[in-house]
Amino acid sequence: MTLLCRSVSFSYNGRLVLEDISFEVEKGTFCAILGRNGSGKTTLLHCLNGILKPDRGCISLGGMDLGSVSQAQIARQVSMVPQEHTDIFPFSVIDFVVMGRTPFLKMMASPGPEDYRMALDALHTLNAGFLAERNYNQISGGERQIALLARALLQSSATVLLDEPTNHLDFNHRYRMLDRMKRLCKDRNARIIATMHDPNLALLFSDQVVMLKNGRVVAQGKTEEVMTSFNVSELYDSKTQKIGLSDSVKIFLPADIASQDQDREPLP
Repeated sequence: MTLLCRSVSFSYNGRLVLEDISFEVEKGTFCAILGRNGSGKTTLLHCLNGILKPDRGCISLGGMDLGSVSQAQIARQVSMVPQEHTDIFPFSVIDFVVMGRTPFLKMMASPGPEDYRMALDALHTLNAGFLAERNYNQISGGERQIALLARALLQSSATVLLDEPTNHLDFNHRYRMLDRMKRLCKDRNARIIATMHDPNLALLFSDQVVMLKNGRVVAQGKTEEVMTSFNVSELYDSKTQKIGLSDSVKIFLPADIASQDQDREPLP
């Protein structure tokens, strides 16, 4: 079941934000959308989620045109984790996560024991079962991000959209969370589409990269083909060098930093 984005353009109040965006993502793929602030990454996710309707072009999932179905139908197949989430009523984390079952419940119905079991399983998938009875408003920003992700997985683990998912995570949890997402792609044939700032995280975890600049795709394809020093330099308007830390691990650095002599004199 392919997610297809074809010639999509979108405007806010007459200002063109996305222009002629085309790419596709298969199931079992971790796709990173890279770009600077203001490049249109979040707007593109909202179009993929059906929250925003493109001015031109179309988005389809398994042949279903997302522009012709209800938001409830989309929500059963596509879930999203936003960058930020405001305080809510003092729900426990498990009650917050179980809200992911809402698209599958009949009107006015309440979640039952099976829904709560599934919610707890989603938390355990992220090694976060210990959060279940905590007050959502009293946990850290990183823990909220994990709760949001668990809710999204409960809603739909087939296609998950992540908007800057590592923003509130510390060094350790940043890598572990992305590693779990990568495993979901492999183990459950999930499709993960994540917006990112850091090209090194995309290089390490993604199978596919879409580079957005000023609302247009400047490069897209398999990670190993797209993530070149030239493309990253063009994307961030900064000369960049790709260096190897080992035979299998490479990172991008600004060229002037990468070329500095390690034995240079310290600053006065």
